[in-house]
Amino acid sequence: MKNIFLVVAILLGSRISIAQTQDSEQLIQAPKAVEESPQEETFVIVEKMPEFPGGQAALMHYLNSKIKYPEECRKMGVEGKVFVKFIVDATGNIINVQVLRGVVDGKLLEKEAIRVVESMPNWKPGTQGGKAVSVYFTLPISFKLDAVSEENK
Repeated sequence: MKNIFLVVAILLGSRISIAQTQDSEQLIQAPKAVEESPQEETFVIVEKMPEFPGGQAALMHYLNSKIKYPEECRKMGVEGKVFVKFIVDATGNIINVQVLRGVVDGKLLEKEAIRVVESMPNWKPGTQGGKAVSVYFTLPISFKLDAVSEENK
């Protein structure tokens, strides 16, 4: 009986796996330089996504209470949404924080968004197959000036 090969390209990193059907459990992977161990694999979508302690409402409260609008951006009237990407690892730690998309003239807003995300408490990790796993998470953070308070200055 001939073995049938399935080719699966995983878009996370440069990993390419070729797995055989049930006739054999052999796995051929890319060279070790780009290979990730199963424990280190980071998922984009999982059965249960990571969660901030207390849920979405607690996350919004945390962001609102911790973000300090940079004074220079306030004076220049710079507003916008900063998209921050990070990994919630299998223990709930926030790692590899980076800006996916920022704001024109808003480097200070980006810096503030990164500071606040890096200072977050541990999250409840995401799970796949009942096991805690590392998951990419993208968080949009809006910076909006209050028109009423700006008029009173």
